[in-house]
Amino acid sequence: MSNKKKSSTGPGSKAAARARAAEVVAAERRKARRRSLLWQAGIGLGALVIIGGAVVVVLQQRAERAENAVGPAAVPSDGGFLVGDPDAPVTVQVVEDFQCPACQAFEAAASEQLEGYAEGSEVNVEYRGVAFLDRMSSTDYSSRALNLSACTMEDGPDVWSELHRQLYLQQPSEGGAGLTDDELVSIAVAAGADEDRVAACQEADTWGAWVEATTDAATDDGVQGTPTLFVNGEQLDSGDPADLQAAVDEALAS
Repeated sequence: MSNKKKSSTGPGSKAAARARAAEVVAAERRKARRRSLLWQAGIGLGALVIIGGAVVVVLQQRAERAENAVGPAAVPSDGGFLVGDPDAPVTVQVVEDFQCPACQAFEAAASEQLEGYAEGSEVNVEYRGVAFLDRMSSTDYSSRALNLSACTMEDGPDVWSELHRQLYLQQPSEGGAGLTDDELVSIAVAAGADEDRVAACQEADTWGAWVEATTDAATDDGVQGTPTLFVNGEQLDSGDPADLQAAVDEALAS
């Protein structure tokens, strides 16, 4: 007579199996939850790193813009570029916009007069660029031309003066796109500027913050249009070269 094992399929065995299965499921759920939390934490940390990096980049850009708002080394605090003897007793300041047709007309009428001042020892000339007329082009030409002017200042007064002359000779009409940055750089290079440096300076809009700052400062100083002339800090009522000469003569006599 053979012995047979009793089947362990009673109620107690089934309950124990269900309990063990429940424990396994619970354990797997706990593991899955831990993995989810770790993954979310990783995502959160990564996001913080990305956000933190973006904040650092923005702050660095703001710092660079603030630093560049001071202006090129060749420019004094009031934003002008001085041509002539810095110790001359009389300073003529010309506030101008490279997009301004009236400034072009003044340059044509008074350039020899201003050059004569700068070549002597009694009168110097300070050119103070502004970007009032960005609205008159589709590409902010006033700002771009003034940035180029600033990029060229460290090449010296001879190079800058030739660039200044050419920007008016080649002034674009209002209402269009104006000269491209490549065309502006070509003008600067033809005037004697270093091509690689000026091209990089123009492409990066290196002095963009300064352009904005010096334009705002001119407005704060009471300049409402261009050209505006000052003689030893006194604003003239007109842009007539004869009136300018009379004001210079008076300043020299005082």
